[in-house]
Amino acid sequence: MMTTTADILIIGGGPAGAAAVWAIERAMPGTKTILLEARDRLGAGSSTASLENFRTCWPALCFAKQMERSVHVLMNADEYLGDGAKLSLSVKKRGYLFCGFTPAQAETLKRDVAHLHHIGLHHVEYLDADDVAYRFPWLGRSVIAAKYDPIAGWLDSNALIYAYVRSSPSVTVMTDVQNITIRMENNRVLGVTTANGTIDAPVVVIAAGAWSLPLAKASGLSLPLVLHPRQSFTTFWRHGAFPEDAPMLIGASPAAHVRPEAKDGAIFGWEYRWNTKQALPGAPVHEHLTEPMERIETLKDPRFPSLAQMMLARQFKHHPGEGFADPRYLRGSHNIGYYVARDATVAYRSDAMGNRTPYESERAIIDQYPGVDGLFMSVAHVGHGIMSSPAAGEILASRIFNLPLPDPAYVAFELEVPYIEYDNNAL
Repeated sequence: MMTTTADILIIGGGPAGAAAVWAIERAMPGTKTILLEARDRLGAGSSTASLENFRTCWPALCFAKQMERSVHVLMNADEYLGDGAKLSLSVKKRGYLFCGFTPAQAETLKRDVAHLHHIGLHHVEYLDADDVAYRFPWLGRSVIAAKYDPIAGWLDSNALIYAYVRSSPSVTVMTDVQNITIRMENNRVLGVTTANGTIDAPVVVIAAGAWSLPLAKASGLSLPLVLHPRQSFTTFWRHGAFPEDAPMLIGASPAAHVRPEAKDGAIFGWEYRWNTKQALPGAPVHEHLTEPMERIETLKDPRFPSLAQMMLARQFKHHPGEGFADPRYLRGSHNIGYYVARDATVAYRSDAMGNRTPYESERAIIDQYPGVDGLFMSVAHVGHGIMSSPAAGEILASRIFNLPLPDPAYVAFELEVPYIEYDNNAL
């Protein structure tokens, strides 16, 4: 039976947990940290369905600051994560291109860029039809305007997770650790129990993505989280007019998106309304889950790959058999994971009468668990846990060690901040 001790114990071996290890080591070198993962390897959860992207064009100031810091770390990986990290991360700064196909969409993109300039993101560009045709001639003439974030791209998320851990000499990683529950007494954390024994620690961090919910429940706690299944589709073929150095393309609403993948492939994403009607027949219909399903593969929508490609083909005016309407795109790998988000109790607007209107927040919760000394959370990263992980880890470390926040805007990631302006889906 295992019995051991640590200064800090982190539950969850995805980007949030691994980045926490890295940031704790940087804030307080020599801190004895243990990272627990229930699966047999790190990064085995929803990260496997990610498009592995990063971008800076976020309209809310807290996100803009968070992503600015995170992208700086990613772009200077050798400095922050050790020699060789930049090569292993395989960062590709190819940009994001939000495409407009109608005059109304063009005006919306122009307003978006004006706002981004107002909060200091002057590198984001508005492109008119001539600009698009000159810089991206392979797109065709259907795109009449675009919002372009040149400081955006993608990377190897699995390499990033392991780089965090390798750069942290004081961490012990334990995988395949089952039946984890948090031990508490008199509103103070004592550590955890597992199938293999106990670990004593005065500080415990919940960073287990979707599995944070059953972990909390088993420990007699509750987390204000909901789960949204999100899918991606990786193909091993890409049409000739879609070059390897192309940016990420984001279509108009409902915002199907695609980027080059590897040498000859592509990876598609699309966030659409999902509900439990098919997954949980007979249960009340909701647009989210409150418990992760053991076999998330059962939630895959088999129409997803063809629908995502059909929407892009329509908007880019590709005829059957050409461009995104080529059936060769349908040969590939269909992936699914969870987006973990704040629930309606911690994401709402209030009117003058005190009435609450829930909304879908993009903000993570990076804070101390209320009423329990030594218990912290890094959860609800809503699909951008990889791109935001460096700054998220640093925010968490400042909370744990009671240090000033790295940026005052980060107060928005506290549990008890229910609303901020421009907290909406950037896609």
